[in-house]
Amino acid sequence: MKKKVISLLLAAAMTTGLLAGCGGGAGDSTGGSSTGAEDASASTEDSSAGASTDASAADEASGDVYVDEDGNKYQKFDDVKLKMLVCWNGGFNTPSDQYNNDVAKAIREKIGVTVEFEEVMMSESEKLNLMFASGDMPDMVNAPFWGGNSGETAIIKKAGIEGRLIDIKDLLPKYPNIADAWDIGVISRKYLENDIDDPNNNGARYILPTEVAGSVEDINLWAYGVFVRSDVAETLGVDPTTIKTSDQLYDFMVQARDYGFKDVNGNDTIVATTFHSGWNYSDFYQSYKPKNLTDYRHVEDGKVDYYKLTDEYLKEKLFIWKLVHENILDKECFKTSDDRAKEKVGNGTALFTCAQYNVTIDATKQTGLYDSNPEMRYIPVGPLTYSDGSPLKQTESEGRSGSPAIFFPNTCSNIDAALTWLDYVNSKEGMKLICYGFEGDTYEMNENGQPRMTAELVERRLTDSENVNKELRERGINYMVGRVYVARKNYSWFGESAPFDEDAMDPYLADYKKQRPAEIIPGYGIDAIAPNFEGYQEMSEWAFDGDKENTYIERAFFADTEEEARGILEEYQEYLRTNDGGIFLEFLDWMSEQSTTRDDFAY
Repeated sequence: MKKKVISLLLAAAMTTGLLAGCGGGAGDSTGGSSTGAEDASASTEDSSAGASTDASAADEASGDVYVDEDGNKYQKFDDVKLKMLVCWNGGFNTPSDQYNNDVAKAIREKIGVTVEFEEVMMSESEKLNLMFASGDMPDMVNAPFWGGNSGETAIIKKAGIEGRLIDIKDLLPKYPNIADAWDIGVISRKYLENDIDDPNNNGARYILPTEVAGSVEDINLWAYGVFVRSDVAETLGVDPTTIKTSDQLYDFMVQARDYGFKDVNGNDTIVATTFHSGWNYSDFYQSYKPKNLTDYRHVEDGKVDYYKLTDEYLKEKLFIWKLVHENILDKECFKTSDDRAKEKVGNGTALFTCAQYNVTIDATKQTGLYDSNPEMRYIPVGPLTYSDGSPLKQTESEGRSGSPAIFFPNTCSNIDAALTWLDYVNSKEGMKLICYGFEGDTYEMNENGQPRMTAELVERRLTDSENVNKELRERGINYMVGRVYVARKNYSWFGESAPFDEDAMDPYLADYKKQRPAEIIPGYGIDAIAPNFEGYQEMSEWAFDGDKENTYIERAFFADTEEEARGILEEYQEYLRTNDGGIFLEFLDWMSEQSTTRDDFAY
């Protein structure tokens, strides 16, 4: 997003903590063709070409090439070991032995490459800043690259401008299982043009988008929402499916607060909580929000306004103030860790929670509450609606407009091996291996030729998912996929998005995903044109500073009175309007003018 004089913004991003991120489309669902020869008689190309593209029969016989079950060919390396930083706050569970587990050994036997993962227990932007400042960089990094105003995006872009990342633009087409990550429909045009192809890159491409959908069926349904202990709803005589607005949710929470519920251990409860760092308290005020893709609003007389300057912004933040002030929302939640949050949910200490439903369910399964006290299982509230009363959906652009992403620091010890490894694990054979493991052992093929986990594993997982997941993870099975898949095709290939989905997905989660389907919002996101405004980069440095906004927001949440809270929020709005000579309002006038230049803008 940052253009022209982007270095001013990005330098600031390197020295200050930035807002951490926490969130398909249609494309080719056939997977990759062979990473192999058009002319099988030609000699193997130089290793800089990545996977072997013209391997001779002699090369195959010598073991320099691996040919998978679909005929794809991969250059075979001599026991290359690589490190990938998984730069997501909260950690990343790996096998205790990342080198000698069954899947790692199987991949190494095929292509001679092993990747070991490093976790992060600090903010993503802080880790990226420290990594680039110290020069202690791994071979690969998976990190947030949400595009737009995201702080992590700014840090990564600055590293590319400084020549600290490897340009993969000319390399990636030689790896067809991952090359479609840049296709329009898999990612949006605005994401490609404004973030991946940032003009300051001078034609280079450093970013490999991940967790994008290779087909419409493969859009990941995140299942966000609000969830309540089922015994709370039953005791109070409230049907949670009838709760459609945040105001109705508030009334429900007040009843729960005043009743005097206890947790599974007989201790006092809190009414509502979130997961790490307040994730995702916005679920509580969902019905104050319109159905939008961007933070810009098209208002009367064709004007473009900015969401944080609207009454909508004040109302939703004052709703959270009310929850805090009336002893409903956990005061610790804005700074809490995931472990602490999972403890509160896992013991039933929180009567209401939010964010992704699977996180809530898993917390109760880890503690045993799910099975020991089924009456305390968390069930969905609503789902809540948009501000216009329409049913809540998971809105998606035509192709993802920001995503997790992999990039390769210039310290990468072997870019060819890194891309070959990613190409293999994103092939149909490789994805089946890392997700399902080994035929006849952990999975069998069904009548449609699709892998399904064995009946024994399915039965055990229905009652003991945590231990089954751990057991599989120790063997290297079904743990890495979430951080290495590029243009996902699992549903297209295997008829389910993930192992156990068809046979052992938690029934509560399966039903809720049907209530929260994806909806494609067509059009070109209007936020994509914002960086063309002269002076945008300097303005962005302060106007979109998430840390600064959070200082105002959290002051407001803990204000003594609603009037004081409103005043703090209005102070922030006034800061946006007047700082630097009022350039932000000039910017919105310019956006209003530009909004007439094409008829497919989406807001």
